[in-house]
Amino acid sequence: MRLWLWALLTLLPLPAAAAAVMEGTQPWPKGEVPYRIAPSLLKAAGAAGKDCAGWTKWHQGQAFKACKAMNEWQLSAGIRFVAADRLDTVNIVDGTGKATDGTLGRMPMANRVRIEARASYGSVLHEFGHVLGLMHEHQRPDRDQYLKLAPFLQTDLDTCGLRIDAVCNDVRMAFPVVKVQMSSGYDPCSLMHYLANQTPRHRDDPRWGRIFALTAKGEKALKLCLPQFAKLPSRCRKVGQKCTISADDAAIVRRFNGV
Repeated sequence: MRLWLWALLTLLPLPAAAAAVMEGTQPWPKGEVPYRIAPSLLKAAGAAGKDCAGWTKWHQGQAFKACKAMNEWQLSAGIRFVAADRLDTVNIVDGTGKATDGTLGRMPMANRVRIEARASYGSVLHEFGHVLGLMHEHQRPDRDQYLKLAPFLQTDLDTCGLRIDAVCNDVRMAFPVVKVQMSSGYDPCSLMHYLANQTPRHRDDPRWGRIFALTAKGEKALKLCLPQFAKLPSRCRKVGQKCTISADDAAIVRRFNGV
């Protein structure tokens, strides 16, 4: 590949692929992450300034959820989010009509988190996990020891190839295994793991209501990690929970970003 093309690709925003860190992902030096919230989101929240100061009293919309998520990652993993206009600033913007998503790790420029107006807090917390370097847990190289993909999804992975359609584009982005540079043991409790029920992805196909089942090894791993959520509601005590940051999520973020 020509040098200029490689350089260009390294500057483009990468959609989050995957408590493990994908090969090639870059950390935030000393765990400091610059951020900027779009003025429109701050105005809708009723914010007086340009940062998260006073966020607990804001309207509970996109900016509120972003600041709450940054606060939770800061408390859990020791990351420092600093309001700043830099080339590598994470821009927090309106994702309505597009998606709730985040770029993966630190890039020289174009870091971002997009938040849809109706996005859940858990999905925003998940996207900040990507920004801090975490990949999807279910894309680890050892995932097949812990879960078995539904036959239709495994077939799509095997046959989509270069096919261009909504399902294949989704499958290629969110489900192939990828190489990792850092990980803990497989964590079914990870905030970065998908739910088995992915109906919202493709509502016209009922098969997406159950895309995987845990293996015996996966069930054992789940039993070992669930006690940390004993005081949380039942909806939080399952694979793919989007309630909070798991202990392994926090530990990997600290280690990867040198906190």
